Amino acid sequence: MKNLYEKIFNRSINFFSQKNSKIYIYLISFIESIFFPIPTDVFLVPYVLAKKKEYLKIAIYVTFFSVLGGLFAYYIGFFIWNKISPFLTEIFPIFIFKLNHFNEQFYEVGIILIIIGGFSPFPYKITCLGSGIIGINIIQFMIFSLLSRFLRFFLVSYFICKYGDATKNIIGKYINFISIILIIIFIMYLFKLL
Repeated sequence: MKNLYEKIFNRSINFFSQKNSKIYIYLISFIESIFFPIPTDVFLVPYVLAKKKEYLKIAIYVTFFSVLGGLFAYYIGFFIWNKISPFLTEIFPIFIFKLNHFNEQFYEVGIILIIIGGFSPFPYKITCLGSGIIGINIIQFMIFSLLSRFLRFFLVSYFICKYGDATKNIIGKYINFISIILIIIFIMYLFKLL
Protein backbone atom coordinates (compact mmCIF):
# COMPACT_ATOMS: atom_id res chain seq x y z
CA MET A 1 0.00 0.00 0.00
CA LYS A 2 2.86 2.36 0.87
CA ASN A 3 4.46 1.73 -2.56
CA LEU A 4 1.17 2.58 -4.27
CA TYR A 5 0.94 5.82 -2.26
CA GLU A 6 4.53 6.71 -3.21
CA LYS A 7 3.85 6.01 -6.90
CA ILE A 8 0.74 8.18 -6.91
CA PHE A 9 2.56 10.93 -5.03
CA ASN A 10 5.56 10.86 -7.41
CA ARG A 11 3.25 10.93 -10.43
CA SER A 12 1.45 13.89 -8.90
CA ILE A 13 4.76 15.73 -8.49
CA ASN A 14 5.66 14.98 -12.13
CA PHE A 15 2.21 16.14 -13.26
CA PHE A 16 2.39 19.37 -11.27
CA SER A 17 5.85 20.07 -12.67
CA GLN A 18 4.27 20.66 -16.08
CA LYS A 19 3.83 24.20 -17.34
CA ASN A 20 0.03 24.52 -17.29
CA SER A 21 -0.63 22.46 -14.14
CA LYS A 22 -1.49 25.58 -12.12
CA ILE A 23 -4.88 25.67 -13.83
CA TYR A 24 -5.74 22.34 -12.20
CA ILE A 25 -4.71 23.32 -8.66
CA TYR A 26 -6.69 26.57 -8.95
CA LEU A 27 -9.72 24.72 -10.32
CA ILE A 28 -9.49 22.15 -7.50
CA SER A 29 -9.28 24.91 -4.86
CA PHE A 30 -12.32 26.60 -6.43
CA ILE A 31 -14.57 23.53 -6.65
CA GLU A 32 -13.44 22.16 -3.26
CA SER A 33 -15.10 25.20 -1.70
CA ILE A 34 -18.40 24.29 -3.35
CA PHE A 35 -18.75 20.50 -3.55
CA PHE A 36 -15.44 18.63 -4.09
CA PRO A 37 -14.92 16.15 -1.22
CA ILE A 38 -11.10 16.00 -1.21
CA PRO A 39 -9.28 18.88 0.59
CA THR A 40 -7.08 21.13 -1.55
CA ASP A 41 -4.11 20.34 0.73
CA VAL A 42 -3.84 16.84 -0.78
CA PHE A 43 -3.06 18.42 -4.16
CA LEU A 44 -1.18 21.38 -2.75
CA VAL A 45 1.58 19.22 -1.22
CA PRO A 46 2.86 17.69 -4.50
CA TYR A 47 2.33 21.00 -6.32
CA VAL A 48 4.54 22.92 -3.89
CA LEU A 49 7.11 20.10 -3.91
CA ALA A 50 7.24 20.43 -7.70
CA LYS A 51 7.59 24.25 -7.54
CA LYS A 52 9.16 25.07 -4.17
CA LYS A 53 10.40 28.53 -5.14
CA GLU A 54 6.85 29.67 -5.88
CA TYR A 55 5.33 28.53 -2.56
CA LEU A 56 4.11 32.03 -1.52
CA LYS A 57 2.62 32.78 -4.94
CA ILE A 58 0.93 29.36 -4.92
CA ALA A 59 -0.55 29.96 -1.45
CA ILE A 60 -1.90 33.37 -2.53
CA TYR A 61 -3.51 32.11 -5.75
CA VAL A 62 -4.93 28.96 -4.16
CA THR A 63 -6.42 31.14 -1.41
CA PHE A 64 -7.95 33.50 -3.97
CA PHE A 65 -9.62 30.70 -5.93
CA SER A 66 -10.73 28.91 -2.77
CA VAL A 67 -12.44 32.04 -1.45
CA LEU A 68 -13.93 32.71 -4.89
CA GLY A 69 -15.47 29.21 -4.76
CA GLY A 70 -16.55 29.93 -1.19
CA LEU A 71 -18.29 33.11 -2.35
CA PHE A 72 -20.12 31.07 -4.99
CA ALA A 73 -21.23 28.56 -2.29
CA TYR A 74 -22.25 31.48 -0.03
CA TYR A 75 -24.61 32.78 -2.73
CA ILE A 76 -25.99 29.30 -3.37
CA GLY A 77 -26.91 29.06 0.33
CA PHE A 78 -28.25 32.62 0.38
CA PHE A 79 -30.44 32.37 -2.72
CA ILE A 80 -31.72 28.85 -2.15
CA TRP A 81 -32.68 29.66 1.44
CA ASN A 82 -34.46 32.87 0.42
CA LYS A 83 -36.37 30.95 -2.25
CA ILE A 84 -37.51 28.04 -0.09
CA SER A 85 -37.92 29.67 3.35
CA PRO A 86 -41.32 31.34 2.56
CA PHE A 87 -42.64 27.98 1.35
CA LEU A 88 -41.26 26.15 4.41
CA THR A 89 -42.68 28.82 6.74
CA GLU A 90 -46.20 27.98 5.55
CA ILE A 91 -45.70 24.23 6.04
CA PHE A 92 -43.46 24.17 9.15
CA PRO A 93 -43.95 27.53 10.92
CA ILE A 94 -42.69 26.37 14.35
CA PHE A 95 -39.59 24.74 12.88
CA ILE A 96 -38.74 27.85 10.81
CA PHE A 97 -39.31 30.08 13.84
CA LYS A 98 -36.85 27.97 15.87
CA LEU A 99 -34.39 27.91 12.97
CA ASN A 100 -34.56 31.71 12.61
CA HIS A 101 -34.01 32.06 16.35
CA PHE A 102 -31.00 29.75 16.07
CA ASN A 103 -29.69 31.79 13.12
CA GLU A 104 -29.94 35.03 15.12
CA GLN A 105 -27.93 33.53 17.98
CA PHE A 106 -25.45 31.90 15.64
CA TYR A 107 -24.96 35.09 13.65
CA GLU A 108 -23.11 36.56 16.63
CA VAL A 109 -20.44 33.86 16.42
CA GLY A 110 -20.44 33.76 12.61
CA ILE A 111 -16.87 35.04 12.38
CA ILE A 112 -15.70 32.12 14.49
CA LEU A 113 -17.62 29.79 12.14
CA ILE A 114 -15.82 31.26 9.14
CA ILE A 115 -12.39 31.00 10.76
CA ILE A 116 -12.98 27.42 11.88
CA GLY A 117 -14.29 26.42 8.46
CA GLY A 118 -11.51 28.21 6.61
CA PHE A 119 -8.63 26.88 8.66
CA SER A 120 -9.67 23.62 10.32
CA PRO A 121 -10.50 20.17 8.97
CA PHE A 122 -14.20 21.14 9.14
CA PRO A 123 -15.36 21.35 5.50
CA TYR A 124 -15.10 24.93 4.25
CA LYS A 125 -17.95 24.32 1.78
CA ILE A 126 -20.39 23.76 4.67
CA THR A 127 -19.17 26.98 6.29
CA CYS A 128 -19.81 28.88 3.05
CA LEU A 129 -23.30 27.47 2.51
CA GLY A 130 -24.15 28.03 6.18
CA SER A 131 -22.86 31.59 6.07
CA GLY A 132 -25.13 32.30 3.10
CA ILE A 133 -28.14 30.72 4.78
CA ILE A 134 -27.55 32.59 8.03
CA GLY A 135 -26.89 35.80 6.09
CA ILE A 136 -23.50 36.66 7.54
CA ASN A 137 -22.23 40.02 6.26
CA ILE A 138 -20.57 39.34 2.89
CA ILE A 139 -17.60 41.65 3.60
CA GLN A 140 -16.91 39.91 6.91
CA PHE A 141 -17.28 36.57 5.18
CA MET A 142 -14.71 37.49 2.53
CA ILE A 143 -12.19 39.08 4.93
CA PHE A 144 -12.19 36.21 7.41
CA SER A 145 -12.28 33.60 4.64
CA LEU A 146 -9.23 35.20 3.03
CA LEU A 147 -7.37 35.32 6.35
CA SER A 148 -8.16 31.78 7.47
CA ARG A 149 -7.70 30.12 4.06
CA PHE A 150 -4.46 31.98 3.43
CA LEU A 151 -3.10 31.02 6.84
CA ARG A 152 -3.86 27.36 6.20
CA PHE A 153 -2.46 27.26 2.65
CA PHE A 154 0.55 29.39 3.56
CA LEU A 155 1.50 27.13 6.48
CA VAL A 156 1.19 23.98 4.37
CA SER A 157 3.15 25.56 1.48
CA TYR A 158 5.82 27.05 3.74
CA PHE A 159 6.52 23.83 5.61
CA ILE A 160 6.58 21.82 2.39
CA CYS A 161 9.05 24.31 0.89
CA LYS A 162 11.19 24.46 4.03
CA TYR A 163 11.30 20.79 5.00
CA GLY A 164 10.39 19.03 1.76
CA ASP A 165 9.42 15.37 1.72
CA ALA A 166 9.60 15.01 5.50
CA THR A 167 6.74 17.49 5.84
CA LYS A 168 4.28 15.51 3.75
CA ASN A 169 4.18 12.79 6.41
CA ILE A 170 3.89 15.32 9.26
CA ILE A 171 1.12 17.26 7.52
CA GLY A 172 -0.72 14.06 6.64
CA LYS A 173 -0.68 12.87 10.24
CA TYR A 174 -0.96 16.09 12.24
CA ILE A 175 -2.64 18.83 10.16
CA ASN A 176 -6.02 18.22 11.81
CA PHE A 177 -4.53 18.19 15.30
CA ILE A 178 -2.51 21.37 14.64
CA SER A 179 -5.59 23.09 13.17
CA ILE A 180 -7.73 22.23 16.18
CA ILE A 181 -5.08 23.46 18.66
CA LEU A 182 -4.71 26.77 16.79
CA ILE A 183 -8.48 27.25 16.67
CA ILE A 184 -8.81 26.57 20.41
CA ILE A 185 -6.07 29.13 21.10
CA PHE A 186 -7.82 31.66 18.83
CA ILE A 187 -11.23 31.13 20.48
CA MET A 188 -9.70 31.45 23.95
CA TYR A 189 -8.01 34.66 22.85
CA LEU A 190 -11.20 36.00 21.29
CA PHE A 191 -13.35 35.40 24.33
CA LYS A 192 -10.72 36.91 26.57
CA LEU A 193 -11.10 40.14 24.61
CA LEU A 194 -14.92 40.15 24.82
